[in-house]
Order: sequence, then structure tokens, then C-alpha cells
Amino acid sequence: MFIVSAIYLESADPVVMQVDLASTIWTAVGGILVFLMIPAIGFLEAGLVRRSNVINAMMKGMLAFMVFFPIWFLVFPYYFSGALQDGYFPTGQGVGVPEYVYAFFLGAFGAVTLALIFAGAPERLKFGGWLAFAVFFSAVQWPLVASWIWGNGFLYNLGQYLGLPGYGVRDFAGGTVVHAYAGLAGAVATWLLGLSMAKRARANGEDHAMAYKEAVEYRRAELPYAIVGTALLFFGWFGFNGGSTISVSEQTGYAIANTATAGSLAGLVSLLLARREEGLWGPVAAIGGVIGGLVMITPLAGFIEPWAAVLVGVLAGLVTYYGTKLVERYIPIDDPVGGLPAHGFNGVIGSALVPVLSSPSVGGLAGLIYGGPPLWIAVQLLGMAIALGFVVATTAAAFWVLVKLGFRASAEEELVGLDAVDHGVLRP
Repeated sequence: MFIVSAIYLESADPVVMQVDLASTIWTAVGGILVFLMIPAIGFLEAGLVRRSNVINAMMKGMLAFMVFFPIWFLVFPYYFSGALQDGYFPTGQGVGVPEYVYAFFLGAFGAVTLALIFAGAPERLKFGGWLAFAVFFSAVQWPLVASWIWGNGFLYNLGQYLGLPGYGVRDFAGGTVVHAYAGLAGAVATWLLGLSMAKRARANGEDHAMAYKEAVEYRRAELPYAIVGTALLFFGWFGFNGGSTISVSEQTGYAIANTATAGSLAGLVSLLLARREEGLWGPVAAIGGVIGGLVMITPLAGFIEPWAAVLVGVLAGLVTYYGTKLVERYIPIDDPVGGLPAHGFNGVIGSALVPVLSSPSVGGLAGLIYGGPPLWIAVQLLGMAIALGFVVATTAAAFWVLVKLGFRASAEEELVGLDAVDHGVLRP
């Protein structure tokens, strides 16, 4: 989606821009579909946490767009000036999508990223802390990273500094800018917030009231919410990936077909693994697999051929299922939503595969298997490391401050649940 801007911004002859009506409609519809994913993430979280935090999960989904959009429309012209021409995002010679339609489309991606971070660290941070982080994320953190890659910024053009002009970090619809970003940021937040009181009590062998309460009020009591949230996310994902071509073209067809293939197949693979390993057709495994497949295909959707989407779907199912087991057993974070394996692992792997699997007949650049330059892999990995290193460092600093300021829920507040503590809602 973002290759077009670099082509037309290099034109030496000034032109009077006009509205590309078809592309503008397609971009607006794509943004609306992506917007649907924001409350869907709240549903997904609500289905995987304790019942006393369901309202809090859904409220965080609303908070994501309530904070992000007002700030985003103010800062967008500053961060994305390099991707615009005379108030338009160019789609051809003299035509383009109006600036604020394009801004709405991109802004939906930013709000989704924020909602995913919210969901990745549930039950332990009070609502005011999330509000404070949301302001920092919306004004500084996400716009910087997004502009580096999607705004014709230095990571998009990284190859020219390393002897590979025309290449740089390519992220079709958000493997790095959205999913790896959210997965790693959520993991950092969860680590700094510490284990839930229940998990800490069980780890220490204590007979803690919280452990008993969680045993009675078990996680995933509202699992139907998570299933509905996953279905809505899949629906919105066609705007996420399909809309990222900006103009309707043959590439749009590849993006949509690849999204459907990888998301579906990854869910099936994860479900079959759960049946083999656990003897059950596990709904949580299926949910995680679908999300993982959609995440891994996101940076690749408009760059690869359908056979590669099958490979991505199988790989994502394996990564999500076994990655979840790895996190549960060996990584000291309390991640009931599975944000790190589903979004972090799959986002990183999918983004790293771009310079390997990209087909010149789909996205215009040849990956390694099509004879493309091996150096592109190094460029891609270096750019990802820069972007994600910045995300991890700044998120860690932000949550260290929030914990010091007292936004971490106390043992008593965890015991009661954030629905009551933050929102005054008691559910039977």
C-alpha cells in the first residue's frame, strides 16, 4: 500500500491533484472495517479474563478509539507529510485519496494497536493508567514508528543507506507496525505489572483468597464473547489487509485470498494440535490459531502468491499453539489472552518472511526465492530491530512510571475486580 507514495512523490513535474473516487471509497470502507476490530478486541479479551474484569476489557476497547482519534488527526499532518502530495495520498498521476480519508484509514490501525496492547496486559492496571499510556502512545510512540515505515520514512528507505536502493522495511498491513509492536509492548507491560495475585499465590504455595476466588470465578467464563470477537476480527481483517492496497487492483485479490487462507488454515492446524496433544477440540486453541494466522499473513498479504499463504497458515498454527505452551511454561509473564505468542511471535516471523517470499508479480519486489537480493533480509531485520527496540524501550519506561505512580491495582483491588473498582459495576 505504501510503495505508491514513493513513486509519485519523486515526480519532478507539479500537478493539480484530484480525488480518485474509487480509491477513496475503497479506503474509507477499509477503515470502517478496521474500526470494527477495535471493539472486537474488547470482546476477545472479555472472553478470556475473569468475570469481574469483563466490563473493564470492553471499556478499554472503547478507550482506544476515544483517545487515539482526536490526537491522531492533530498530529497526522506532521508525521506523515512525506507520504502526502498537496493534501492527498497519491494513487496515480494527478489523483489520490484525500488526506483525512487516508488518515482515518491509518488511524484505525493505530487504535487497533492500542487496543491490542490494552488486551495484552489485563486485570492489573487501573483505568487511569491506561488513559495516561494511551495519550503517550497516540501523540508520540505509534505515530513515530508508523511514519518510519509507512510514511516514506527512514526505515522504508533503509536500503539506500546500506547499498540497496529501492529496498527497505516492507510491511504490507502491519506485521511490525501493529502486531509485533502490540505483542511485545503488551508483554513488557505485563512483565512490569507482575503476576496476578492468584498466580503469584499459587507459585508461592500460599493459601491466598485470590487463588480461591479465581478457582471459583475461573478465567474464560465468558468464552462465547471471545468466539464472537474472533469472528468479528476476521471480518474486519479483510479491510485491514484488502484495504491496504488503497486502490482496487489484482493485488487486492491476492491480499483478500491470502488473508482468508492463512487465517482459516492456522486455526485448523492449532485446533488439530489441541486435539492430538490434549484430547479436546479446544476453542481457545482455535481462537489463538485463527488470530495467529491472520497476524502472520498481515505483513505478507499483498506481496505473496496463494501457495505461500498455505505455508504461512500451517506455520502460524504451529507457532501459535507451541508458542503459547512455551510462554506458559518458561516466560515469567501472566498473559491470559496470549498476546505475546499470537501477535508478537507471528508478527515478527511474518515480517521477517517478507524479503524471502515476496513475489514480483504480486507486490513488485522479488524476495529471495524469486532471485531477490539476500541483503534485503538483513535490511528488513535491522529495520524491525530498530522499530521494535524503540517500542520495547519506551513502553518499559512508560509502565515503570505508571507503576511508580500507583496505577498498579492492589491485591484488594484485584480481588474485587476492576469492573467494580474502576467502573462501579458488580456482576452476579
